[in-house]
Amino acid sequence: MTSSLPRVSHEHHERLTRHVDAMPAVGDLIGTVPVAELAPRLDEVCAFLTDLLVPHMEASERALYPELERMLQNRHSMTPMRHEHTEIRDLVQDLARRRSTIDQGHLSVGEAVALRRVVFRLYAMLKVHLAEEQLYLDLIEHEVSADAGDTLASALEHAGIAEL
Repeated sequence: MTSSLPRVSHEHHERLTRHVDAMPAVGDLIGTVPVAELAPRLDEVCAFLTDLLVPHMEASERALYPELERMLQNRHSMTPMRHEHTEIRDLVQDLARRRSTIDQGHLSVGEAVALRRVVFRLYAMLKVHLAEEQLYLDLIEHEVSADAGDTLASALEHAGIAEL
């Protein structure tokens, strides 16, 4: 077993979780504070999702999922996780689209409800998804050789995950 994969996987999950855990506070602001106060907080969430989370998902799909499928001896064993990635990407796009429409300075009740729904849905999906992913990472950490673990850790670091 390698020491770099557990370190890298723990660090990136800790950083991702910190950002995800901040999402409900932003969701709670929607419809309760002026748009001028809400917009910068939504921008932070959108930046996290597009600049950090989506690259994390892409790195996982490229580096971790093939190794897990090999270990689990099933080419489609990561299909549910890939489907969740697709749904998360769709929600990220929906959030970005909704964020771009609130710059007029007013948020109707319907727009606020829809925006809150997207933020909280993303939050819920990400909490469950990251917990599931951690289980898979634990499996990899205990089953791969030191060289394979170092290769996977390097793939995650080169994807910018270590700098989250």
